[in-house]
Amino acid sequence: MLKFYFTESIRLILKAKLASFISIITLSLSILFIVGALSLLFLSNKIENTWKNEIKINLFIHDSVSSNQLSNIKDEILKIDDIKKVNYFSKEKAYKKFINLTGDDFKRILDTNPLPRSYSLSFNNTINKEKIEKIIPKLEKISGVEDVVYDYNLTFTLLEYIFSMRIVVFFFALFFTLLSFYLLFSTSRLIISQRLPQYSTMKLVGAKLSTIKIPLLLAGIILGIIASLICITIVDVLYITFKTFYPHFRFDNYVYFSNFMFVLLGILLGPVGIGFYTKKISLQIENF
Repeated sequence: MLKFYFTESIRLILKAKLASFISIITLSLSILFIVGALSLLFLSNKIENTWKNEIKINLFIHDSVSSNQLSNIKDEILKIDDIKKVNYFSKEKAYKKFINLTGDDFKRILDTNPLPRSYSLSFNNTINKEKIEKIIPKLEKISGVEDVVYDYNLTFTLLEYIFSMRIVVFFFALFFTLLSFYLLFSTSRLIISQRLPQYSTMKLVGAKLSTIKIPLLLAGIILGIIASLICITIVDVLYITFKTFYPHFRFDNYVYFSNFMFVLLGILLGPVGIGFYTKKISLQIENF
């Protein structure tokens, strides 16, 4: 019986060649966009958290501030919400950092170190532009703080672009998913209309409803698997090409996970799309 179901499903696909081809292409695009949306969601969240961790505000301290006052300044900073970490940079640390960044040693000319002491602040992942704009005035009011230096506008601008891009990808994923369902629905209707006399005969001789429905659902699975294999081929070829030019960047685990999602979505979306139409099938000839 299984052989009959499989053979019949292949015959159904080949009978409606154009509709099957369009369904495969649309399914492929749908699967690509869905996995792309999931990947973008994961990566954008990871990028967002990473970039937010890199946002720093530097507080430069007056030279007149004593060691005890430095401790009080740190305590005042930690009282502010959303500040995760406070790092202290002494004049000596600032001097070493200056040399690492510029390669110049100003002590060849100057007898004293003109660089100020400072605190470098980092934030929780819940930080946003509005919160920082409220935090900065609080930092400026702390006694002993000479200057507050920050540059976070570019980071949040890039994060806004990522968020907008994520919305666009989600829209396309939804659009192609609905389109693939519609085309699979139309494919089922076309296949059934072409084989209506045969199905009517089968029902007259007492064929079970499953004998008609199962080959259709199996055809959807086959279309979905073909679409998923197309997606796997496209992504793997692109990744292999990428590794050829950039061998140090490897995303093997992400590619393996994407391949798994391609197959899973292909197996699910194919029969689900066709299944919408098979609900209308009954053993009553006049309703078929």
